[in-house]
Amino acid sequence: MWNLPTLLLEVWMCPDENNLGEYLPACLPFGPEGDAARSLIDPDSFCLLVFFAESHFDAMSYYYRLVHNERYTTNNPEDYRPYPAKSIEIQRKFLSRF
Repeated sequence: MWNLPTLLLEVWMCPDENNLGEYLPACLPFGPEGDAARSLIDPDSFCLLVFFAESHFDAMSYYYRLVHNERYTTNNPEDYRPYPAKSIEIQRKFLSRF
């Protein structure tokens, strides 16, 4: 297992209900903490990739580069803080089963 305080996140491509054939990206936590969001995803969606991030800012910066948005910015200091240790612990416990 890794020792860095990182969270594994998924990027899903979800069909756009208003534009047949187009897909919209969604970013959510891998494992149990992403289960609720994953349950809402259209059955025709697919997971494009997974990546590690240390904070919400880190995750959104990568995600914005991926989907060709402008540089991610925030005025919320909380976004720069590392992900909660409890979230990382839950995910690592889940991953250790594999």
